[in-house]
Amino acid sequence: MRMFQFLMLLFISSTTLANVVEDNQISKITKDMSFGGFLDTYYAYDFNQPKDHERQFTTQPVRHNEFNINLAYVEAILKKEKSRGRLALQYGNSVTKNYSSEPTQGATSGPNDSKIFQEAYVGTKIGERTWIDMGIFLGNIGAESWISKDNWIYTRALSLDYVPYYSSGARLEHFIDNNQSFQLQLLNGWQTISENNQGKAIGMQYKNAVTPAFTFTYNNFFGDEEVVSQSSRFRAYHNFIFQWLQSDAWQYIYTFDIGHQSQQENDGVDAWFTTAFTVRHPLDQKRTVAMRAEYYADPHQANVVTSTPNGFRVTSLATGYDQKLDENTMWRTELRGFYSHDRIYPQGSAGKNRLEGFLVTSLSMWF
Repeated sequence: MRMFQFLMLLFISSTTLANVVEDNQISKITKDMSFGGFLDTYYAYDFNQPKDHERQFTTQPVRHNEFNINLAYVEAILKKEKSRGRLALQYGNSVTKNYSSEPTQGATSGPNDSKIFQEAYVGTKIGERTWIDMGIFLGNIGAESWISKDNWIYTRALSLDYVPYYSSGARLEHFIDNNQSFQLQLLNGWQTISENNQGKAIGMQYKNAVTPAFTFTYNNFFGDEEVVSQSSRFRAYHNFIFQWLQSDAWQYIYTFDIGHQSQQENDGVDAWFTTAFTVRHPLDQKRTVAMRAEYYADPHQANVVTSTPNGFRVTSLATGYDQKLDENTMWRTELRGFYSHDRIYPQGSAGKNRLEGFLVTSLSMWF
């Protein structure tokens, strides 16, 4: 509730400010700045009917059998010749879930403060094609965004649920030419705003629009990361994305990720991998259908902890239908199922199941 009141106060204050500024000053501000927002409402029904209405091993949709808000945010974006930035304040179930593991170190950190900010960074241009940004920014790993309207299917793939949604640090972005770009990032860690050890992590991205229809992207992460409550140990992660827009009617994305985590109590290395294939078929300018098949294998629980003998080994299938109601409003529906090697999904008031499935429908708007 405090977050909602804060957002309302921000909106009222910005509106009042706009009313008292002279017309020529407003023109000068709006030339370099834009303001917007997004609201994603949903209803989800989990066929396992978890007793506390909380779905496990996911960040969205989290709540079962209730109407709720997946994500809402307001934003201000600055774009000038030599400076840029974005401030986005947010609220929603996915926000609470994503920041639940944010470390608390001292009195000035922790999830309650950090989850307010989706992005908060300032950038400056240091060359004809080079920028430096510093602050909090959305994670670069993966083919899908936190913003559901930008994704081919409403919910994110398993691979995206278990990589950083956000990062805190500094990044260097260089546009090699009109088709290629490169990023180098210095980060506090793996989805952390507050530092949880004495080391820093690095991340990189290379993106190449090989042809107008085919784009290749490579992302990575290297750093010392804590798993459960053990000592920090080295983690490496690699993400490969192949996007092919074959035609206006058929479009494809294939991703493959592999991670390595130094064992917490031994000198070996635990590995995990995940892969996903998504196909989208626009029916017309307003209606789209899509399907996704994926597999996630983390038998050593290096990244996803299940406390079961075979770890997190899950296959998932999803199908979605989208319809734009107008230019800024979308209705989305998705049916998704999971099969786990172990019984990890809560079912009813007692017991666990290898299978889980849910149906979700969403109404979203943006401005």
